[in-house]
Amino acid sequence: MNFNINKIILWLNNGKIRKIEFKPNKVNLITGGSHTGKSAILEIVDYCLFSSKSRISESIINENVLWYGINISVNDKNYTIARESLSEGKVSGKYYFSSLGEIPLIVISNNSENAVKSILETEFKIDRDAKFPTSYGSNYIKAGTKISLRYFLMFNTISGNIIENDEGVFFDKQNDIRYKEALPRIFDLALGIETVENILKSEKKAELENQLAKLIRKNKAISSKASDFSQERVEILQKAKEYNVVRDDVKVDEVIDELSKAIQGFETEPTSNSEKEKLESSFYSLQRKIRNLKQFYSEYNKYKNSTKILVDSLKPIEFLREKDSEIIKTSIFEQLVYSYTKDLTKIRKSYSKNTPIDRQVNDNVKDLEKELEIIKTKLNLLPKENKSFQSEREKYFFLGQVKSKLEIFSTDSSSVLTSYDEEIGAIQAEIEHLIIVNTEEKRELTIKLTEEIISEYIKESDKALANYSTYQPVFDYKNKTLLLRKPKTSYIENVGSSSNHMFLHLFFSLAMHEVIFQNQSPYVAPFLILDQPSRPYYGTNGQRKTDDPESDDYKIKKAFELLDRFIETRKSNNGNFQMIVLEHIPIETVTNLKNIHIVEEFFDGNALIPKTYIE
Repeated sequence: MNFNINKIILWLNNGKIRKIEFKPNKVNLITGGSHTGKSAILEIVDYCLFSSKSRISESIINENVLWYGINISVNDKNYTIARESLSEGKVSGKYYFSSLGEIPLIVISNNSENAVKSILETEFKIDRDAKFPTSYGSNYIKAGTKISLRYFLMFNTISGNIIENDEGVFFDKQNDIRYKEALPRIFDLALGIETVENILKSEKKAELENQLAKLIRKNKAISSKASDFSQERVEILQKAKEYNVVRDDVKVDEVIDELSKAIQGFETEPTSNSEKEKLESSFYSLQRKIRNLKQFYSEYNKYKNSTKILVDSLKPIEFLREKDSEIIKTSIFEQLVYSYTKDLTKIRKSYSKNTPIDRQVNDNVKDLEKELEIIKTKLNLLPKENKSFQSEREKYFFLGQVKSKLEIFSTDSSSVLTSYDEEIGAIQAEIEHLIIVNTEEKRELTIKLTEEIISEYIKESDKALANYSTYQPVFDYKNKTLLLRKPKTSYIENVGSSSNHMFLHLFFSLAMHEVIFQNQSPYVAPFLILDQPSRPYYGTNGQRKTDDPESDDYKIKKAFELLDRFIETRKSNNGNFQMIVLEHIPIETVTNLKNIHIVEEFFDGNALIPKTYIE
């Protein structure tokens, strides 16, 4: 995407308008003394881009400003966004927006934050479908909430809070838990590793798999209930037969009708045990047959194993066959060898694992076991013993119990047999049709690309890194940080110098933007605001921190050469990139660099709000 900040505009209480202009594809440098409002420029850009809190200084700045504004170019469109100044430290919800980039003399609120943000997010391809997946929910970021443009702005600033940070923090706003939790969730999107479409498909798959799991659980419950239902019917029928309430030949699927008749006064004659005796006889007969077949099978296996032993004794025959040309033969040699060879072949066949006998015995055992199960089921339906009621009261009590259970069966039987097989099949088919790109390989390649880019930056920086100039970069993807590894070892160095930390932050941020550019990610704007990268040398008050100005100037110049080359490389690749650097350094340090643009020098009364503007 194309993006650059054209102007920062301040509408003052006294009617004056303060403008600071920036150029595209340049390192826009504002340098000057302390307490001149340089750092506020970063805060103003952040404030106009919908921040929920701000650290813009009340003294001098906010007390003199009515509205803060930025004029930006986004994808060849020119917009002006202005926001009313803070009131007692609280941010304002009043916005002015011009889709033509108009900068009015007097600002009047004409839009809401949501409306303006929606327009910008459309330019960044952040539509309403860009949401945090269910698996990304937390106490601060609810699952399914829209991903905000604000989270991607973490890639666009290196503030004074982190420039000297030695705690491994490479992104701003990490002291805000909402941004800290958002960073790992939007990181792959920002770098172009992941796409919204792929995230939506993954989320859809997770949702479908959740539905599928619920239906499978329901099906299991239904199956269990159906099994309980069938068992209950068998038990009622068996007890009814014991008391001769129904005939012995009544089947399970007839139980409800037969018991209903019995309750209505239908009486049956006692039946003999002939059927039970026949079934028991068949049951024991089948058991004997199965036992005999299994015993035969066991003996047959022993026989095969014994024949296998004989093969070893016939191995000399194979040896004779192999040495046939070397043997002096008698008249009966061929006949004997042929006979033994034939016997050897027969023996080998006899102990093979799957003979026709093996298959036949196994098939017979399986068939008999099936018959045995059928007879066992029939026996379970017959009474264990014939009983009689001790009194009419006991009889009616039993029939009352049966009646209540039959009423339950009559209402539940249809629902018990219902299954979700059709719905399960449909969801499984939908899951199979979801083609989700596995981004793991691209993530690994991106990590390697980042490390390769940073290796080049380290070489370019040369002696500015002192002892670490030969170290290898390690991109810690999990923690989103940059580490240095000692050459030809696995040892990660504990970098102590604030100067080296500054270079690591530059390397990391520039590498992130290079990867974003190569992967053509639309979510991160191609600009970077740096608040005083020379802090390790000049501190926050503009005074040198060391007694070695030559060393300091060399390192500062190397840092700006790195920024300058980044701009040049981006332009040579038909891309665009803008930097805004807020500094204390003398402009002589960078005047010979091609892509450095001196915006203003905040000295001698000139500042973010010059004295002449408020006197």
